Amino acid sequence: MGRINLLLADNPIAGFLLLTFIISLISLVLMLNVSGAHTPESSIGLPIWLIAIWSPNIAAIIIWSVKKELLLKLQTSFSFPDFSWWQCVSLLPLVIAGAILILELQRGHVIQWSNFELKFLIPLLLINLFLGPLGEELGWRGLLYPEIKTNYGWMASALIVGAIWSLWHAPLWLLDSPQSKIPFWAFSLNVVLLSMLMGIIYNHSQGSIIAIVILHLTFNVSLGIIDVLGSHQPGEFVIKSLYLYVPLVLILVGIHEVTGSHTCRIQ
Repeated sequence: MGRINLLLADNPIAGFLLLTFIISLISLVLMLNVSGAHTPESSIGLPIWLIAIWSPNIAAIIIWSVKKELLLKLQTSFSFPDFSWWQCVSLLPLVIAGAILILELQRGHVIQWSNFELKFLIPLLLINLFLGPLGEELGWRGLLYPEIKTNYGWMASALIVGAIWSLWHAPLWLLDSPQSKIPFWAFSLNVVLLSMLMGIIYNHSQGSIIAIVILHLTFNVSLGIIDVLGSHQPGEFVIKSLYLYVPLVLILVGIHEVTGSHTCRIQ
């Protein structure tokens, strides 16, 4: 056990990736072989899906516990950073979803506004919070991104984490999941673009992941709202959104680099 702890402490990136993928793959095997576990909507499936979704956080907590840094890392990750306008990027998915809906209205497309009721909003937020950003970002952006950034810089690190993040999602296309309704190439490109935005936000958040969790949440919630309104199939919406995400992310990255504001201060 001591040797394993030493390995995890000395190689946090490799240890994190190994633990994350082992936990998620074990969960996948259970999803595919345990009756009713193929969906988080069942009492059997929900805990298995939660373990899979929270695998990055579980891995990060194990690594930090071994290094005796857990309390410090949790305090930093969930601290409120000094305000930066870059943190407002966390609301971009809602802006893009709204822009697409406005364009569709101008084209005369029918949107089922009556399908959405305010009473759905809190459950939508909570479900998407726990089955997504709150379970992942402590690992992806709290541990992996800053560890890689030390050697490769922010932009390369954001691209690397985005590619790994996309690969980690790939087993969902073996299941009847919401993600499986989206072409994998479009989903992956979206994930990498979001990872770039998250890298920018992290660079101005002193190690806090709160705004990153909000960005992840608003992306997931925007998909949920579009699905409820019946204006698009999830795959169709994600592909259309790329026409806005790609130029906007490139512009934001350019501004970020030109202004020379890519240093990260951690409290």
